Order: sequence, then C-alpha cells, then structure tokens
Amino acid sequence: MVRHLLLAALLPFLYGTSLSRGDDAQSKRTVAQMIADLRKGDVEKLKAIAELEALGPKAAEAASALADALAGKNEDVRLQATLALGKIGRPAVEPLAKALAATDADVRFYAAWGLAFVGPEAKSATPALVKALEDKSAQVRRKAAYTLGRIEADPEAAVRALVAALGDADADVRQAVTEALPKMGKAAVAPLAKALASDNATLRNSAIQSLGALGAAAASSIPELKAFLLGKDQSVADLAAHALAGIGAESIPVLTAAANDDQDHVRPLALRSLVKIGPPAVPALVDLLGAKHLDVRRQSAAVLGGMQVQDKMVVVGLGFATKDKDFQVRRNALQSLRAMGAGAKLAEPYVSALLTDIDPQIRQDAFHTLQGLGVDPRPGLKKALGNEDPAIRINTASLMAALNWEVALAEPVLLEGLKTKDAALKMQAAHALSLRGLQADVVLPIFVDGLKNELPSVRRQAVEAIARFGVKGRSAASALIAALDDADVSVRSQALSALRQVGEDPKTLLPAMLKLLRQKDESLHPQAAQVVFQVGPDALGDITALLAKEKAPGLRLVCLQALAMVGPPAKDAVPELIKALGDAAPRARMTAARALGNIGPDAKSAKDALMKAARDGDNLVQKVAAAALVQIGVNPNEKEFQVRGVITPGDPLDRVRPGCFHVVHTYPMKAGQTYTLDLLSTGWDNFLRLENSKGVQLAMDDDSGGSLNARIVYRAPEDGRYRIIVTTYSAGAWGNYTLRVK
Repeated sequence: MVRHLLLAALLPFLYGTSLSRGDDAQSKRTVAQMIADLRKGDVEKLKAIAELEALGPKAAEAASALADALAGKNEDVRLQATLALGKIGRPAVEPLAKALAATDADVRFYAAWGLAFVGPEAKSATPALVKALEDKSAQVRRKAAYTLGRIEADPEAAVRALVAALGDADADVRQAVTEALPKMGKAAVAPLAKALASDNATLRNSAIQSLGALGAAAASSIPELKAFLLGKDQSVADLAAHALAGIGAESIPVLTAAANDDQDHVRPLALRSLVKIGPPAVPALVDLLGAKHLDVRRQSAAVLGGMQVQDKMVVVGLGFATKDKDFQVRRNALQSLRAMGAGAKLAEPYVSALLTDIDPQIRQDAFHTLQGLGVDPRPGLKKALGNEDPAIRINTASLMAALNWEVALAEPVLLEGLKTKDAALKMQAAHALSLRGLQADVVLPIFVDGLKNELPSVRRQAVEAIARFGVKGRSAASALIAALDDADVSVRSQALSALRQVGEDPKTLLPAMLKLLRQKDESLHPQAAQVVFQVGPDALGDITALLAKEKAPGLRLVCLQALAMVGPPAKDAVPELIKALGDAAPRARMTAARALGNIGPDAKSAKDALMKAARDGDNLVQKVAAAALVQIGVNPNEKEFQVRGVITPGDPLDRVRPGCFHVVHTYPMKAGQTYTLDLLSTGWDNFLRLENSKGVQLAMDDDSGGSLNARIVYRAPEDGRYRIIVTTYSAGAWGNYTLRVK
C-alpha cells in the first residue's frame, strides 16, 4: 500500500502539470470526456482519474463511473479511483456503498477505503459498513472497522457490531476495531463492559483494551477491570492495568489498593499504571513510600523524582524514605531528590544525616544529592571529623577518601579505625584505606571477616573491596563462595562477580554455580550460566548426568546450552538430548534440537525425533529442528551443502563475539581441497567463523560476500570435521540465515 500511495503522489508529475493545476486544461476537457476515457487503456484511465480528482466535488457526475473502475485489474487504477471518489465527497457515498456488495473482495476493500477518504459526509453509509464487518475477507472487515471510526458513524448503529468484531479471528481486524470504538464515545462503554463477561478470550481481552482507549468515559467499568487486575491470569491483569491507566484519575484508588496486594505480579502492574497516569497519582505514590511491601517502596521512591512535581508533600515523603531500613529504598529516594534539584532543598536535613550512613554508597549519594540541592556539604564533613562518636568520624573519613577530597585529614582517622573493636567500623576504615593502595595482606583479612557481618551493607562493601584486588584476592575465594548463600541478593550478586574477578578456576566454581541455578531467584542465573559454559568442554559427563536427573527448568536450559556450545564432543549426550526434545518449555526443546544439530553426523540417531520436532507447535523449534536434520545428514561427497537455519536469543553466546548468539555447523573437509563458505541473511549483519575440530580459529569474515553477508574461502590442510560458526556482527542480533558450502 505504501507503493500505491507514493504512486498517487507522483501521478501529477508522470502525466503533466495539467493533472494538478490545469484550470485551462480542464476547461478544454469536459467531465463527460474524462468519463469516456475511463473506458480506455490504463494510461488514459489514470490521466482522466487524476483530472477528476483535481475537480473534486465538481466531478460529481463521474462518481458512478469511478466506482465502476474499482472493478478493474490494475491496482494503480483502483487506488487512484478510490482517492478521486474521496475528493468528490458526498456524491460518491451512494456508489461506494453499493460497491460494498460487489462479488470481488478487492472492490469491496477499495469501496470501504473510499468511504474513509470521504469522511464524515459518508455517515449515511454506516449500515453498509456494519454489514461489511461480517465480510468473508479479513482486509474488507479491517477497512470497514477503520472507516466506521473515520466517518463519525452513528454509535447506535455501529457500536454493537464493532464490539462483536472484537472477537474476530484476524488480529489486524481486532486492532482496527479497537481504534474505532473510542470514537463512539460513551455509547461504547456498556456493550464493552458486557463483553468482559464473554467466554471468548479474544473478545474479552480486546474489550479491555478498548475500554482503556475510551479514557475517562469508561470509568463505570473500573470494578470489572479491577477484578481482572487482581485475577490469576497475568496476561489479562496486564491488559487491565493498561486500561485502568487509560481511564485515568478515577482509577487511582483501585490501583493504589492493588499496589499493596499480596500477589507479586499485581503490584508492579499497579505501580506502572499509577506512573502512567502522572501528576494526579503523585499523592498515592507518596503514600506508597510507606507500603508494607519492599518492592513497592523501592519503586515509589525511584519514580517520584521523575514525575516533575516538586510539591512539599513529595519532598517530605522522599525525605522520610531516606530513613528506610532498606538500602535500595534510601538510595532511590536520594536519587529522586537529586533529580528534583534545588526544588527539594526542604529535604536537606534528611540528606545531611546520610553523610555518615553505614553504607558507603549511600554516603556518596547523599554528598552528591546535597550538591544537587545547592548545598555545599564539605564544611560539614570537616566538622564531623572531630565528632566524639567514632562511627561518625570513621564514616565521614571513609566518604572523604572515596571522594578523594582532603584525604590527608581523613587518613589518620581511618588508621585509627583499624584498631576499633567494632567490626563494621573496622571494615569501613579498611575499605577506605584500600582505595589508597594498601597491600592485600594488610586489609584483606578484614574484608574476609566483613563477609560474616550481620549488616548487608557491610557485607556488600567487603565483597566490593575483595573484587578490587583482582587475582591478588584469590585467597578469599572460599569465603566468596560461601557468600553465594547470603540472604541479601545484592551480596550474592557481587560475590559471584568478585569470584570471576579474582580469577577463581571455573571448574572449582561449578558446584556452586549449579546450586545457584537451582534457586528460584533467576537474577543470578545468567552469570552462573556463563561459568558453566566456561567449564563446558571439561565437564561434559557432569552436565550430561545433570540433564538426565535435573528437573529445574533454569538448570536444564543451561545444561542444554552448554552442550549446544560444545558441539561434536558432546556426542555421548545424544540420548538425553533426544529426551529433551519432549520438554515442556519450547526454549528447552529448541536448544536440544540446536545441540543435536551442532553435534553433527554423530547425532544421526536423533533423526526420527528431530523430524517430529520439525512439526512442533512452536515456530522456532520447527526451524531449528529442520536445520538440525540437515546438519546431522552432511555428506562429504556432495558438491554443495546448504542449510536454512535461524539464530535465536535462545542460542548460547559466541566465545569470540561478545554478546552475540551463535550456531555451530560441523562439516567434513578433505586435505588439499578449497571450500567456499557463504553466509546469507536479510535484515541483520551476519558474521562467519571457521574452527578446526579442537576449536582453534582458522578464519573469520564479516562482509566479503557482499552487502552484509560473510564469505570464507579456505583450503583444508588436513582431513577432519571443521566447525563453521554462524554468528552476528552486532550483539543481540538474530534472524533467519542460509549457509552454503561448496
């Protein structure tokens, strides 16, 4: 359709200026002559139509002839006739409405579209368009719904049919109806509310969306939408939350109550909707700073700074939030106050109190927040160094060291802190001194002891400090492994990162990583999986055994991804991979198929299972299984090998291209022969690598195949199975590809 619209714009240039501005030319040709030309060839037709379009309502007598032109075979003629009928306006309504009953679906489509171009003057065509909502052609139904929204259709005549069309099998039709219904106003609310009780899930969900699009007019449906928001179906709850946000301010009480709900999936939906409503919801978000649920307090503190409401109520509420026991709530509140700038100066006392907070990150945030409020915190820091309370002195000195400001004044206080019996303060001093470059054997034992402190902030600081030592901190690895069981998720996360920074052997970490992958908290799964991938080639037996007995979806997926990354050496895992083709999770089935394909000819016993997977209900599973069948059937005697595959976000990351997914194809090459490897893709930039059977890279290429396609020409030095790695130039890219080897 874009091509058609461009042609419509270009026609005046193609056929001369008389088509767009020629009053003199038009005076030489009557409308009757133009109508006569509509019975000639396409060139004459297009010229005549353009002239009639330029005349607009003055060409009323040509309306019927133009409507007849909709039945032609040339789509450009049809489109131009449709545009001309729209310009003619009211006189074109009757012939267009009549054309809605034509036997040709294309004629009915253009007729509906022409009425849309006419606009409100086509209101009398409402009954014909309502009838077209039941047309056999989805494109006619879609255009009829679109047009009903354009012509200011009579709601009494159109609403009921539009609501019924929300259950249409075609998604584009439903979208057009959803966009048309809000234009019907309040008349659409009652039928839509009634549709909420439908057993047809498609109709019900579309009705929810339409109510949100109606805005405040749909306020009477809030009770029904509330029930969906609090229901067990998370996808429907998501739709209801969007709808309540669309209705606006009258939804705030319901959304505020939902933000305190005990269902984990409901609270973030409610908060998101309150933020979407904007300034009217600010008082509710301030109240939620004191909510019983931690995630609500954190999110409320985070979003208020960006609401652009610098009311005293907001500033004071965020000030109180800086006293929250939770580190993240305090930090989010500070960041929001900082975003508000000088308008939040009323919060200065709350922020100043955090300059001596036990958490070093909070101290730094408080310092910068005060600067953002227009307050210079430095004189207060110097004064605090002389405070009688050792906690205030040491925390202040630690902040000054972290800021690299007046360190000469702070250092004696920190050295004094190393002698204190308070483990937390001792750790603070050690951490600050480590920033000044003291050796590991001086302060590292203090950080190891800090991992056992009862305060999460102290344990976080200890992990951060150990990580800073890099490989010099490897002696703390066992303590960091123990910290992977910490009750605080941020401590666990930092401990995992620190283990990798101190260079602990991935093989040693494998048991701990597997334990993490069995936990319900999935936030650490990606990091743990990376360690498992590193171990992969050296732990094939362990990984295969885990796959045989493990039920945890996250851990099963990581095992499958590791086997897919290893490729041919994982041939002993074929029986377990065949079983995994029956997993409940589509991503697991897809990865099992990928692993079998990457193993290559040694996975021929999986042929029947892969043929079944090629008919899987999931599209990606189908594609990967079909590609795997080609991979395992590679014949070295064939002159050309070709496979059409797909690289997906479910595939393992490439070891050479950071952040890029990859697929391995194994291909047998003979010594002395030259092979051309072509990788073709559309819409994404591919990258091709070649390795020998031991994983040693032999060649790589980006664009030698022309455009964004890669090509490698390689002469094999010896017989063997070579690994062709299909990956991407840009991190995160994926899509269909074709690989050819000849």
